[in-house]
Amino acid sequence: MKIIITENQLKKIYRINESNFIFPIGNDNFNVGYDSQGLGSNVTPKVLDRYDSIHNSDYGGGDAAHKSRGGHLGIDIFAPKGTPLVSCVNGVVSKISNIRNNRIGGNTINILGDDGKNYYYAHLDSVRNDLDIGDEVYKGMFIGTVGDTGNAKGTHPHLHFSVYKKDYRKGSIDPWPYLNSSLKGDKIFIIDKEDVVEKVDGVVSKNNLTIEDIIENGDNRELISVGSNGEGVLEIQRILRNLNYDLGSFEDAEDGVDGIFGFMTKKAVEEFQRDENLTVDGIVGIQTSTSLYEYI
Repeated sequence: MKIIITENQLKKIYRINESNFIFPIGNDNFNVGYDSQGLGSNVTPKVLDRYDSIHNSDYGGGDAAHKSRGGHLGIDIFAPKGTPLVSCVNGVVSKISNIRNNRIGGNTINILGDDGKNYYYAHLDSVRNDLDIGDEVYKGMFIGTVGDTGNAKGTHPHLHFSVYKKDYRKGSIDPWPYLNSSLKGDKIFIIDKEDVVEKVDGVVSKNNLTIEDIIENGDNRELISVGSNGEGVLEIQRILRNLNYDLGSFEDAEDGVDGIFGFMTKKAVEEFQRDENLTVDGIVGIQTSTSLYEYI
């Protein structure tokens, strides 16, 4: 059964109960490389039989390469390249890596959850382009896309998902109870792939891009987000301020309308996106521009 959770439902349900965990894949087209419950290929969400998987992709020993590194300390979730990934918990970004500094994991992101546990996403095709270490994330927030980077190059695209306390090896926790619980509870957040993939590839413009420019482009080739400034940002801030979103207060701009797209403006854009049932990412692309333009 396909479960679509709106942004308002996400806000009401998942941000109230801090103990909730949601599935890290942002749609229902995936295979989990573990099947202790006897689920088969006709079940949606799909669960891949561990004995028929392309390699031993569940938590434990793993194949020869995994065993040489101390075992497979995670579970692989197979999905098409570019499939959206979402934060499974509320927390902060604690680390971001790429193939240059993580040849095994490739593009990766670590989330330190409010529960004190670390949630590790590896082999990503892309990490959301405006995420930085220390940024707050919440359950259901788009963080990147499924890929095959690192030592997964040439294999079926998948997410290597790990949970641990403090140390990745000594503090490793079997992720299956978390994943299984979210599957049983229908805690799957559906994101339109086209919304996020195009934004990952788009360029955040630094100067004077307006929402009219984006609408005229008709796509997400140019974006407005953190680091942008100028008339376009002023335009967005004025609309949000008129709609009573909090932009903060600064020395020369007590209402927060200063033409600089900082983190307060990003939070206000995210709140607007939630209220408009858009993908919540704090990035102003074609859909958010179109919605903002209605309030001019």
